[in-house]
Amino acid sequence: MKMAAVIAAAAAGLILLAVLMLVVITPPGLNVSIADGATEVLPDSQSLDIGASRWGASLDSFQVTEALIAADGSIVNEHILDGKIQEGRYVLADGSPPLKADAQYTVTVSGMVKSFGLSGLSDSLQERSFTFKTVTTPMPMIPAGGVTLKYGEPFTLEWNIPVSNFEYKLDSINSTMSLDDEGRIATFKLEKFEQGKEFPLTITAATSLNGRELKAPIATAFKTAAPLKATFDPADATPSVSSDVHPAVIFSEPIANPEKAQSAVSIEPRVDGTWNWVAPEKLQFTPAAEFEHNQDVTIIVKGGPQQLRGAGGGFLDADARSTFTAAPDKSVDVDVTNQVVTLMENGKPIESFACSTGAVPHETPLGDYTIYAKLPATDMRGPGYFAPKVPWVMVFKGDYTMHGNYWATAFGRPSSHGCVGLPVETAKHVYDWAPIGTPIHIHT
Repeated sequence: MKMAAVIAAAAAGLILLAVLMLVVITPPGLNVSIADGATEVLPDSQSLDIGASRWGASLDSFQVTEALIAADGSIVNEHILDGKIQEGRYVLADGSPPLKADAQYTVTVSGMVKSFGLSGLSDSLQERSFTFKTVTTPMPMIPAGGVTLKYGEPFTLEWNIPVSNFEYKLDSINSTMSLDDEGRIATFKLEKFEQGKEFPLTITAATSLNGRELKAPIATAFKTAAPLKATFDPADATPSVSSDVHPAVIFSEPIANPEKAQSAVSIEPRVDGTWNWVAPEKLQFTPAAEFEHNQDVTIIVKGGPQQLRGAGGGFLDADARSTFTAAPDKSVDVDVTNQVVTLMENGKPIESFACSTGAVPHETPLGDYTIYAKLPATDMRGPGYFAPKVPWVMVFKGDYTMHGNYWATAFGRPSSHGCVGLPVETAKHVYDWAPIGTPIHIHT
């Protein structure tokens, strides 16, 4: 009996020793079939196995996170997959394989694992994470905002990995394409450059140096910079601009090469003065002296890609020009109370003359009018009067005019049939000074 007990104890000791050796030499654990840090994993041929190895481990929970890898290498659309373990293999809820190309996966597993210590065998909670990436397929790196091409710059397309070749379709314009030696940068040469155009581009096929194929055609487009526009202040054909005006050119966007203004912008006839950028998009001319009265002034801005360029890369398609007439802002003030005509320039009085307005009951009409016709001489008649060849007539309301009065002996009191009478020489001076369109303000 003692011998049997000894043999049984020895057998139990051997079994315990074997267990301990098994735990120490080949310890149990939680395992994932794809190694942590693996890259270029092939989704079509590599399965994702998750489980516990050896009898001393049990899998309690697992989680698989998927994140897509954009062409520039950034991680996007990270989310937890809805899946299950089926016969040791992880599959999606519908039973399909979980892995796809151009993605990063993180597998987190946890469970109880037996370990051997000073106190013998014990259970401990273990959690492990495995991160790996699937194979990278060729993808063009297209900026989120698209590509805007400036004049003189090449249109290039960068690939995420080197490619040996690719095929494309570029609509609406003829082009050629070349790849650099590394197979990363494709340069397109366009037959011509047109501003403000959009050209659809489709990448139909591509093969990387490692033999990977483009997953699907990619449709995109690139634009050429919008043309630069110029407006003028004063606007083209503006008459009667104040002779002390500081004309300006306002561009549709800030100018990238403002130093070009010296050769690109001119004024005719040549006037002494300086051009200054008062804002990134506004160029203003300061004359050394006032413009001459009734002078036509033309501002010219040269067009073309070698001249002024906008910050967006555009340029004027053609020369832009604008002409204004430098003349004072004129008006005539008629004060019927004081019987005075005052000539105004730019809102300031420059000359005053005695006049004769309408006497009772033929008062001169009060209000704001405009000289809309001028006659060097005309016959005037009405009830009880006839005046032949009245000179320097300026019509402002029907039969009401301002004119030279050769029959009057004194001015400064009402005496007319409603017109504004002036001495003949004064009337000629006003006639020459006031163009058609000059406002007249008649008041008490």
